[in-house]
Amino acid sequence: MGSFVRALTESEKSLAREAFGAAIDLAPVLLIGWPFRRAFVAGRWFGRDWIVWPQAQLVSDFAAAPVRMQGILIHELTHVWQAQQGVNLLFAKLKAGDISASYAYRVEPTCRWDALNIEQQAMVMEHRFHCRRGRPTPGDRTFYDTVCPFET
Repeated sequence: MGSFVRALTESEKSLAREAFGAAIDLAPVLLIGWPFRRAFVAGRWFGRDWIVWPQAQLVSDFAAAPVRMQGILIHELTHVWQAQQGVNLLFAKLKAGDISASYAYRVEPTCRWDALNIEQQAMVMEHRFHCRRGRPTPGDRTFYDTVCPFET
């Protein structure tokens, strides 16, 4: 288990750059442990790029963690990127909802990044990360590389 508050490791930053290229500012990102079972991004509510993570699962380096956990980190970093783009995560989350359908997206040629809600965007990024590692995902690499706006 990692410390209660920490910055991203260099290896974690490499994972993030693989997913986002130079589109995300990683310097201010902090991982903060908390006693509950769910991760979330506080966004700019507090003027910070914080990822609040379940303390029991906060490892010292996600790059050395199972790929499933790395994918969750990419998912949460998508919310950091959204906040850095000016998205109010609280209102966007309320709009998206928090049921499984809120995270689902259609794998079809007409799928567009800007038509996805914040959770769908984060799932697309998480699945793209897994797809690039040969893990099963709803879409193929061409789909994710077409939908995702990041040059990597």
